[in-house]
This record gives sequence, structure tokens and C-alpha cells, in this order.
Amino acid sequence: MDNYFNKSLLYLLIAGGLFTSFNTSADDYYPPNLLNIEGSSQQITNEDLSVFRESSIAPGYYHVDFFINKNRIFNREVEFALMDDAENKKILVPLLTADEWYQAGVDIPNQLINQDDQFVNISLIEHAVGVLDLNRSQYVLTVPQKYINENRIQLNEVNNWDSGIPAALVNYSFSSFNRRSDGKTNDSYYGNIQSQVNFDAWRFYNYSTWAKNENGESHWNTLSNVLSRDIYTLKSELQLGDLYSSSQLFDSVKYRGLKLMTDRLMTPYQNRTYAPSVIGIANSESIITITQNGQVIYKKSVPAGPFNIVDYSPMSSGGNLYVNVKESDGSEKNFIVPFSSIASLERKGEIKYSFSTGKYDSHNSGDGSYLTQAEAYYGLTDYVTLYSGLLVAEKYQSFGFGSGLNLGSYGAVTADWLYAKSTVNHDESLNGNAFRVNYSKNIELTNTNVSVVGYRHFDANFLNFNDAMEYKDKEYQVNDGLKNEYTMSISQPLFSNNSSINLNSIIYKYADGKNISSYNVGFNSSINKISYSIYYTYYDGNRFDNNDKNTYDLSMNISIPLTWHENYVWANYAVSTNNNDQTLHTARLSGTYGDRNQASWDVYQGYGNKGVNYSGGLNGSYKTSSAIVNAGYSYSKDRQNFNYGISGALVATQYGAVLAPSLQQTNALILTKDTAGVEIINGQSVKTNGRGLAVISGMSPYQKNSISIDTQSIPADTEITNNIISNVIPTKGALILADFDAKKGFKFLLTLETPDNSIIPMGAQADIGQTEKQLVANFNQLYFIADKPQGDIQVSWKSDGKTYRCHANYNANNESSTNGLYILTTECK
Repeated sequence: MDNYFNKSLLYLLIAGGLFTSFNTSADDYYPPNLLNIEGSSQQITNEDLSVFRESSIAPGYYHVDFFINKNRIFNREVEFALMDDAENKKILVPLLTADEWYQAGVDIPNQLINQDDQFVNISLIEHAVGVLDLNRSQYVLTVPQKYINENRIQLNEVNNWDSGIPAALVNYSFSSFNRRSDGKTNDSYYGNIQSQVNFDAWRFYNYSTWAKNENGESHWNTLSNVLSRDIYTLKSELQLGDLYSSSQLFDSVKYRGLKLMTDRLMTPYQNRTYAPSVIGIANSESIITITQNGQVIYKKSVPAGPFNIVDYSPMSSGGNLYVNVKESDGSEKNFIVPFSSIASLERKGEIKYSFSTGKYDSHNSGDGSYLTQAEAYYGLTDYVTLYSGLLVAEKYQSFGFGSGLNLGSYGAVTADWLYAKSTVNHDESLNGNAFRVNYSKNIELTNTNVSVVGYRHFDANFLNFNDAMEYKDKEYQVNDGLKNEYTMSISQPLFSNNSSINLNSIIYKYADGKNISSYNVGFNSSINKISYSIYYTYYDGNRFDNNDKNTYDLSMNISIPLTWHENYVWANYAVSTNNNDQTLHTARLSGTYGDRNQASWDVYQGYGNKGVNYSGGLNGSYKTSSAIVNAGYSYSKDRQNFNYGISGALVATQYGAVLAPSLQQTNALILTKDTAGVEIINGQSVKTNGRGLAVISGMSPYQKNSISIDTQSIPADTEITNNIISNVIPTKGALILADFDAKKGFKFLLTLETPDNSIIPMGAQADIGQTEKQLVANFNQLYFIADKPQGDIQVSWKSDGKTYRCHANYNANNESSTNGLYILTTECK
């Protein structure tokens, strides 16, 4: 309720005056308030208030975020002028040339391009609607899709990518473990630090760990250092440092050097995965609808003529695409686009590549070899992808090629071949081949998803790079004669998708006959929010332990949601048994607490049938705006364990330092200018500190993000008009700045009385002695925030060529406020 009055009042004051649109008629009358008229090079000085009879906002220059169909095009100063719309009503439109509209992604009809007038009246496009919102400094234009060029819109989005502000970010985690057994106490500690330094588009990452064992020995270890940045012209990422090569065609190799690779995150979300083009002809303006597995995945209006739909993202599980074309006369036509997908498939004309070069890094090798690896994938057609690669070092050469096929109703398949030549033991040469086939299909009739059926064959003398390096040092073949590898994964939804059954298997066959096979079967289901599952695992292999006995494990789990004071609580029971006739029962109760579930807890007890596995414990954690703390206790028949830990992050920028919970890859710094306690809706339990700073994590790179604050948490002496910052597009690893432009001071709503009880016109300019000037609203009312509790006001206006002025005072020293707002009446004379 604290801010309800303020919000309601401000809404009444500014609802009309801070924005105007194409559908605002000349007879509408709105009270403009809170209007900052000094945010541009040309100030509005109220030369003649008669302009407000045509528009609630005066013509002039305004610095705005310019949006077209929800896409942010640019941020700059734009001139707005009154023009006649199709109904000869005066409306406010942006003054842009046809070329400027073209660059913005709008194709202007020829009949609207007037050679005598360089500016285009965008309001004359049928169904075009524009809104100038000065409260958010935005101009939002909606234009029919047939006038929009998606490629140029996308290019404008790239121009709005935000690489963030210079910053140092440190993720830290520390844990302490105490073990008590046989009257002895042992302590151990572990910590890790993941630090990052940002400057423009560059990112430097360091990952280090520290450990102290029960003997008091401590060790600090630096795992990796990486310098990276994005290169949009190549839609790629450049990395330098401790890296891993691509693992799609060859096995991944750890090395220190350089890597340049395609980053699909830089492409629009709907174009990141494989999809065939949907091509057809519309006889009139039509609506295209694409359906897959009974779900509508795309709908768009297209003009008459040929169309080529590529900006859609099908379900990765597969299933043919059913296309419906509905013409303007109501007639329809339908066709099918075959679709199945598998890793390695690329869209037609798309190229994906990875290039690595550097020095091999192995703990077992004294002198690392220099290597170069390159892979490339090319979408030859909508249904065929070709790929190839090579890996070259001083004593190792390998190359390969393959192809991926979308067979439509028959599934999708990839097949590739590798050749490798290895020089081992100084002069011994080993040459071998490897062949691999993978298959994937979604069976629409039963909705069965055969995600991967794989087969790999290795010649006796085939070595991958890592094995060849180990062979050279250890003088034995690491893979020890692996001949064939089989994998399979099948999932089947059951009972209207409330249940599913999954089957996974992998088989390794070796030249010496000591084979390994593993099978997993799982069933998951739920009834009235009660979920349960059954899993069976079978393992057959004696390669490593010389144990001829096969093993299996059967387990069942059931989870029941409960309610307790409007908080989440779950009761869980699990039982498992194995081939040794050992049975383990575990009962668990867990839940969360807090208005944003910032606290979590867990209590469990287990026991076995042979006097073993008797154990229990409890754990808890709490998330604050600056860190996550946790503690736990567990016990067994002859041992007790205690643990505690803390994790979080420290962020340092030009705006100051702030503590935060652990950060993810891409983040945002919230700034509310010395206003503490403002809650961020995006972040759980995140509030601004005393300097008005907070950090939220998990922003989506190269996508539009919105950040919102909880207006109920804004202090009474503070005003934040832009409580939502939308359409920000951070690059990967960026720390973007979200400045909510908080203003602290004394809030006034004054009613200005004149000696003759005359009306001060709406739009009269009020100078309160600060940088920002305000406009008088209806009924002689004036709203503003002042730095001091008292002061002078100069009000002036011009109407029909005459100048009018009056002077008023305000003083809140002996007045009481309503939720921080001083509602006063003062004389203006």
C-alpha cells in the first residue's frame, strides 16, 4: 500500500501526457506532466501552447530508443513534427527520409516517396501505429509485416549489441569438511576462484583451486587462463589460452594456443538449429502456418508471390512439417516438408567451422607436440550436409570427411570416415581407419524418439591423437584393441505424455574378447502431482576388475508434494536392491522457505537390510543478495561428518564494488543511484545495496532481455519512472549496465492558485531552479521532485502571441506527507 497511492496518482497525471500515438485525435485532451524538455539540443520553450490542441506532446527533437515491431533499431535524437494522416488528422510523426527508413528495415511504398519532400509520412501506411512515450524515452512503431525486411532488422539488432562496461568479476566458493571417526577428528578444506576481467569486447578468464588435506598439506592450482572475444563479421568467437579442440569429428584435445570457431549464439534464436527452407507461392496476401507433431511452431503473414520461410525453429525430436497457406479469400492449400534432425546437420548455405592450433597439454607428456586441427560443416542443400576435417602434428596426421542426410519420414543419418597415421616409439608407424554411423528418427505414429543409434569401427592400428601421445610415452596402446562400439537411446512417451520410458545401451567390443556392455531402462510418471520412477541398470564386463559376475541395480523412487505455510515441501521415498541382495531404503523430507524460496532444507534417513548403509543427515542453505551460505551434518554407523560453506561473487566497476550470489556467464549491474533496498524481480532475493548497486545473473547473450524492479520496494523519497528496462542485448560474458535513473528528494503535487482564479493553461513551463523543467497539467496542478523542502517556482507560457508569467513559493518544512508526497496549495502571482 505504501506506493499504491503514488502509482495511482502518477498514472492519472502522466497517462496521456507522456505519450502520444497515431490514433490520438486532435480533439483529445491530455495533461502532460513529468515531461523533461531539456533532453535534446532543441528545447521546447512553449512558444505557442496552441500546438497542444493538435497533440499532447509538442513537436521538436527528442532523444529516444526507436523500436520497429518490438525490435530496437537505434538510440539517438529524432525530430518529430505534426503531419496529416490518412483521415487528415494532425498527428506527431518522426521525420525520417526514405533512405533512413530503408536502413531501419522498413520498405516504404513508392507512392509515399515524395521527391519534393525529403521526409516520409509513415502514418500514411495502412495499419501503421506509432507511439511516442517520453516517460520511457521511446518511440514504438508497429508496421505490417509485408513492409519489413527481416535481414536489415537483424543488422540493426547487431548494432545494438551491448559489450557491457569495464569490470572485474570474481566467483568464489569455499567449503570446510570435518570428519569424526574412532575418536579422531580430521579437517579438510577446498576452495575455487573463477575470475573474469572485461574490457570492451574482450574477456579474460582464470580458473584456480585451493585445497588443504587432512594432513595439513595445502596446494594452489591454476587450471586455465583464457582470453576471448566475439567477432561478429565471422559470427565466431576467438579464444587464446588453455583450451580444448572441437570433439564433433575428432576426439577433443587439451592444448595451449588459439581457437577460432563459429558461435551459433550470434545468429537469431529461431535460426540456431537445423531446419529446411519452406518454399511456396502465395496467390494473395496469405497467412503461413507450420505445424509439427500437432503443435503450431510458426505463423506469419506474407505478401502475394513466392515465399521462402527460414526464420523458424522446429522441434529437435523430429517429425515432418505440415504447412498451411491461407489466402485472403479464405481458400487454403497444404503441403509437407520432410524433417528429421541429427547432430552435424546445417541449414542450406550455412557454414560452421572450428580451427585450433597450439601445444598439446598432457600431465603425462614431458614435451607437448604442436598441433593444428580444423573442421568445417556446410549445408549443401536443405537435406544434405557435408563435413570434413584434419588434425596434424609432428608425429600424427589424421583427416576425415562425412555427410549428414535429412531423410524425412525415414529419419536422419550421418556417416563419416577417419584415417590416422601415428609415429610411435620414435620410428614405428601405425596406420588405421575408423568408421562411424549415427541414426535418429521420430516415429510420429507412436511419438517414439530414437535419438541415437550409433556404430563405430576401429582398425587395430587406428589411434586417436590422445592415445598416440600416451603410446609414445608409455609404450603401450591405450585403447588396447577396441574394435567396435555400439550405442542406442530410445524414449517413448506414454499416457498422454504424463509418463515416459527410456532405454539406453552401450557396448564395447575388444580384440581380446573382454567386452563391456551396459543397459539402462527407466520409467517415469506422475499422478496428481505425485511423481514416481523405476530404473534398472545391468552391467556385464570384466575388463578392469577380472570379475566374471554380472551386476545389476533396481531402484524405485516416489516424490509427494506437500504444503506448509504456503512453502514448497516434498516427501520422498527411495528403495534400491542389487545382485548382492543388498537393499537400501531412504526417506527424505525437503523444502524451501521465504517469499522467494531463498532458503532450502533437507532431512534424510537411510538403512539397509544387512546392517549396512545406516546413515542420515540434514542440510540447509540460504541465499542472500550477496552470497549463498550452506551447512550440513551427516552420520553413519561409525562416522560423523560436518560441513559448511559459502559461495558468491564480487563485482568491481567504475560505479563501485558489490557482492552478489554466484554469477553465470552473462550478467547485469543494476544502478539506482544511492537508493538501497530496491528489489529486482529478475533475481531471487536480489536487492540494491547502500550505493544503489546490485547484480543479476543469467542474462541471455545475443538475445533481447528485460530487467524489472519491484515498485513496491522503492522508498517513499525516491522516484523511478522507468521500472522496466527492456530489449537490451548483451554479448557473451558481458556485464551490462541497467541504470534505472532513480531520483531522490521531496515530492510535491502543487495546486497553483491565481489572484483572479484564472486557469493556467496545460503545458505552461515551470522552472523550479533545477536542471529539469516541468509542465503544468490540468486544473493548475504541478508535480515535481525538489532537492530542497522549499523554493521558488517561475511559471511562463505564450498563447496567441502573448506572454504570461506568475511566481509561486513552496515550503514543506511544517507540512506532513502522504506516502512521501506533499500535496499543497500555493498562490502563483
